[in-house]
Amino acid sequence: MTNPFDILPPNLFNLFTTQGQSTLQRHYAAILLRIYALAEFNRFGVTREIAFAEIVDYLKEANAEAEVASDIADHASGEADSVSTANQTSEQDYAGYVIRRLAETGWIEREQHADYSETIILPDYAFTLLEALRNIQEQKPREFTGQLYAAHQLMTSSRTKDFSAALAVTQTYENVRQVARGLSELNHNIRRYVERATKQTDVAELLRMQFDDYSHTLGPAYHALKTSDHVSRYRRGIVNQAQKWLFNQKWLKETAGELALQSRFTPAQAEQEIVHCLDFIVNQLEGLDPLIADIDARHAQYLRTSLRQVRYQLSSADGNFKDRLVSLVQHLSALRQEGMIELPEDSPQLRQFPVKIPDSHGFYTPPQKRAPFIPNNILSPILAPSDLALLRADTMRDVTQAFSPDKVNRKALAMLGKLPRLSVTQFPEDVRDDLHWLTTIIAYAHHPDVEYGLDVTDGDAVSLGGYRVMPFELIKL
Repeated sequence: MTNPFDILPPNLFNLFTTQGQSTLQRHYAAILLRIYALAEFNRFGVTREIAFAEIVDYLKEANAEAEVASDIADHASGEADSVSTANQTSEQDYAGYVIRRLAETGWIEREQHADYSETIILPDYAFTLLEALRNIQEQKPREFTGQLYAAHQLMTSSRTKDFSAALAVTQTYENVRQVARGLSELNHNIRRYVERATKQTDVAELLRMQFDDYSHTLGPAYHALKTSDHVSRYRRGIVNQAQKWLFNQKWLKETAGELALQSRFTPAQAEQEIVHCLDFIVNQLEGLDPLIADIDARHAQYLRTSLRQVRYQLSSADGNFKDRLVSLVQHLSALRQEGMIELPEDSPQLRQFPVKIPDSHGFYTPPQKRAPFIPNNILSPILAPSDLALLRADTMRDVTQAFSPDKVNRKALAMLGKLPRLSVTQFPEDVRDDLHWLTTIIAYAHHPDVEYGLDVTDGDAVSLGGYRVMPFELIKL
């Protein structure tokens, strides 16, 4: 693969090498993020005037004029036109210098029109890099909600009319990749919080990290991934469908041809890409359980470490007790300066009641071993052979009358025979008069495991077993 530094401008990151001006780096980053926010959904680019106004507004807000002036002096010292740049003092001049620096390093491009107006344009790599910087800036927790559900819907909706197998595979691959990558990132970041908890000594900071910072990192989306969006709810359906497609050579060739039309791949390369995506989906979903178990273990480790640190800091003689003692002495000194000789009435008094001698109930008693549980014997009456045969016959009749999707599918296909469609008026009499069979065949018409469908037709209502229903036809899929 091509090295990204062979594509990016050579001076792109020189913008952040500010020769001792450490805070100037953050100013340039903040200005770029503001221009990115303006250009993100602007179809025609950002005009020069709007970009200037945004930069001037930021320089005023951040009080960065002096640092920009210092950067101007550093760059002007080695340039031929140092006389023209040395006297720049106005805010517009500062904004113009920032625009030139951004253009020189390749973060923006300046497009001049026939009427001498100018538009600021962000290159494609700048959009990608600035989006990453904004994600770091916002510190939003990674979202997993709905990604596995969307992948399941894509993989199991092959019976729909406008289904695209190539699109389903590629989109499912991307969704599964995002989930696996996000969980790996979460697993790595929890370790950082464990290290921070062991090094932190301030109780308030520990509690803030526990209830504010860490709760956002773990995120409600992870809890949803283990409850409403649990992996086990959708994994089996996705994996089964992916494996079924992997062993279907005819489907692979058809899907590869479809992907070749949608992309730059040849049919052979497209087939390799489809197989790679399906293998990746199966392997990643099958390997999520150890990853989630490791996240749970790290999460429990962090909670134990954080709570242990809080308890230690609260009870430490070198920490919290010393601070309390100093605060108490300062408070007593302030009361003495106010002329108070005795303690206020609402202050804590010395213990007035002596400690009682502990009795037999005051000592620690180890837990007593409970007697083993012995259940009573279950007595069942002895049935007569005739009663036993009758119960067995009733049970077998109930079992055989159960309507499974496979049984209903075989019943419907037997009625259809070689016909592609079958009207309800042509149903056998044993089905038309049996309300249970009739309603079950109608209800299972939308089940994913049956090979027939249902199409409502125009016409008068049809009488079936004492009921009148809308006319419909069974369709062989």
